[in-house]
Amino acid sequence: MGEGTSSQGETPEALFLAWLFAQPQGADIAAAARVQIGRLDRIDIGAETRAKLIGLLSQATVTPQRASRRGKRLRH
Repeated sequence: MGEGTSSQGETPEALFLAWLFAQPQGADIAAAARVQIGRLDRIDIGAETRAKLIGLLSQATVTPQRASRRGKRLRH
């Protein structure tokens, strides 16, 4: 088994995408990611895979902010 893969050979990125695509339409991805992070200790995966997967799920918990008015381009 290579570094950064689960016992079944899936990469953290593949595990994340599988989880993401399994979410129902309209789901609150940020909330679902926080729940999944809490469940990772009970999943049988390597420490490096777990750490990378936590990183990916943590990114999914970030809700994009609307651009500030200063950051928007002005139309001429």
